Amino acid sequence: MDDRISKLPDDILICILSRLTIEEAARASILSYRWRYLRRFFTGSLDFVDPYKIRRLAILSDPYYKCEDNYFIRAKRRNFINIVDPILGLLQTKSLQQLRICYPVNSDYDVDSWVQFAVDKRVQRLELDFSESKTEGHELHTFSPYFKTTSSFISLVSLRLIDVDIPEEVLHYLLCYCPLLEVLTLKGAEKLIRVRVSGPSLKLKYLELRDLPNLSNLEINAPNLVSFEFCAGELIVNFKHVPSLVEMSIEGDYCTYFVYTLHQFSSFLPQLRTLKLNLMAVSVPEDFLNSIPKFPNLKHLEMTLANGDLDCYHPCVAFLKASPLLQEFTFKLSHTVDPCAYVQNIKDHPHLNLRAVSFIGFEGREVDVEFLKDLLGNAVRLEKMIIDPCKYHFMGSPGMWYYRRSEGYKCARKRAIELADKFPHVEFVIPEIFVPLADR
Repeated sequence: MDDRISKLPDDILICILSRLTIEEAARASILSYRWRYLRRFFTGSLDFVDPYKIRRLAILSDPYYKCEDNYFIRAKRRNFINIVDPILGLLQTKSLQQLRICYPVNSDYDVDSWVQFAVDKRVQRLELDFSESKTEGHELHTFSPYFKTTSSFISLVSLRLIDVDIPEEVLHYLLCYCPLLEVLTLKGAEKLIRVRVSGPSLKLKYLELRDLPNLSNLEINAPNLVSFEFCAGELIVNFKHVPSLVEMSIEGDYCTYFVYTLHQFSSFLPQLRTLKLNLMAVSVPEDFLNSIPKFPNLKHLEMTLANGDLDCYHPCVAFLKASPLLQEFTFKLSHTVDPCAYVQNIKDHPHLNLRAVSFIGFEGREVDVEFLKDLLGNAVRLEKMIIDPCKYHFMGSPGMWYYRRSEGYKCARKRAIELADKFPHVEFVIPEIFVPLADR
């Protein structure tokens, strides 16, 4: 049989291989004798991800285990390293699109070699997620690569470090000497105290900072920044220059400060198109909410609240009134505590542009129904409403499926259906009651 594939130029074969995963590229080597040699010049994406979350499996298998002493975990880690190291050692390519390692690894030596591999191969997108490896008595691995020259990481476009520490001087180097860097995610880093996101040719567009326990001061001078996600405690944040910022998500104790000092951010609030606020730990006085500034260009508003106050809907009403061009509103309610009164209302405040509403955590109480009735009555162009009675804190967890079988879920869903029948012109989406396959 004529092997036509082998007659193709090397550059074309390498391009084809690099569009596959590394596993697919290895299997494809049986198609042509030349592919076995050329796969070492693979330039695509290397994804090493633990699909089973071995630490959680170990907890289920042995309730008395200690992470570092558990044989199951140590064996799985060694097997993982024995897979990664030979593949990285095989590659002779000069550049790589992506290196992604999401696994609970505690070997500093191996991690250092992987980071140095990323530097040497001029990786464009690098992600290290060791979120399952942080255990008692084990410090975070420190991201501190050796840069031969200031252009060592010049190809880096995206960097995501999850439960990986990074010294301030290394972060400063990346911001100054990675001219193509557009995406930066830092989560769980403990060495960051004072951070200045700035650089002479900074192209950063997406910045996510979460759970940085020792961070006390943050300055952002990023003219190209489009999206900012932030979860932190109380600290000083100086938005020095963010003319392109249109998406913002705020969580943690800093959200309290942000809401209380909205007027201080007048330089960029009018340009926001998406705003997500987690107000579960925030209690804002009524008189203050009545004077919040306008969001003249806001299109999507997402609010997460806990019903600990008399009127948990008060912040929603205030922000809805301040957003005249709002098109999409998402409301997540968690940890409700009775009694709850719907004091504020929006009956006399039309929302002419609102097209879609999502209510996660709907319980079917009178206050929930009244709030949605007012919203439906004022949103004359509303097209779609999603009502999910599942508790917000169960979403995405195994408990979600159990709750979808509970009596509370069934009752709330019934109230949602009754509400939908009164507004036939709106498309309602109400998730079904979960029924296990064994019961069907």
